[in-house]
Amino acid sequence: MRRAEMTDLVERLTEAWNRHDPDAVAECYSPDAVSRDSTLSEPLHGRQAIRNAAAMAAFPDIRFEIRRVACDGDVMCEEWRATGTHEGDLMGLRPTRRRTTVDGCNVMTLDAQGLVHSETTYWDAAGLYRQLGALPDLAHAAR
Repeated sequence: MRRAEMTDLVERLTEAWNRHDPDAVAECYSPDAVSRDSTLSEPLHGRQAIRNAAAMAAFPDIRFEIRRVACDGDVMCEEWRATGTHEGDLMGLRPTRRRTTVDGCNVMTLDAQGLVHSETTYWDAAGLYRQLGALPDLAHAAR
């Protein structure tokens, strides 16, 4: 697959997230896709599970920015930055109404149709929880 096609996919995926359109997010994945998140114990299997995860209630104004894309064969890495306001439940953490910024990276393998077949997402969950006041600042914790 050519770099231009891979970059087009990540741009479509980012635009779908930024429109808050879970159906359009899911359409960027193959029907049998597997999505792993470094913070979750179980991967998501299939478009419907990915679509459900994209309907993010905790950060209804979430916005992604593509920072960098690297491609090699059928593998693409996308570095991103997400911003949003914590307005809904986040794994038991009640809404704080705090604005957050988090960096992360997706490593994706694409199928022959140019859709995401598998991905692993790595992101700064501890940084997010610090911004929300749920974890202590490390500089203060080290004193």
